[in-house]
Amino acid sequence: MKKIVVILCISLLISCSTKEPVKNPQKIKRIGWVIKVKPEKLEEYKKLHANPWPGVNAKLKEVNIQNYSIFYRDGLLFSYLEYTGNDFDTDMKIMAADSLTNEWWKLTDPCQEPVKSAGEGVWWADLEEVFHLD
Repeated sequence: MKKIVVILCISLLISCSTKEPVKNPQKIKRIGWVIKVKPEKLEEYKKLHANPWPGVNAKLKEVNIQNYSIFYRDGLLFSYLEYTGNDFDTDMKIMAADSLTNEWWKLTDPCQEPVKSAGEGVWWADLEEVFHLD
């Protein structure tokens, strides 16, 4: 029994120590976005995100995005992410210049359309954070 407990404790310590540290834990910027998904494209969108391209995921991490999720409800996609870098606009330009990411967007963008309240030229509209619990 002692052996099992020791093995479990060692496994837990190893898994905790191999996690990537947050670059700026006091500077995490939480971001929420919303966009419409075209009803006829919903299943295609879900299928794409069930197996995202590793290079696109790597680029997201490279530009300081972590804890990224997309949720669906009633024709809307809700996105949540945490940004840990120091220059969000520059990092987003780096991502937008990435050829693989652009190929991904060529598949996902036709599935979406901005919400009516999005500003001119805005694709994913910002959500206002009204509550957060650490």
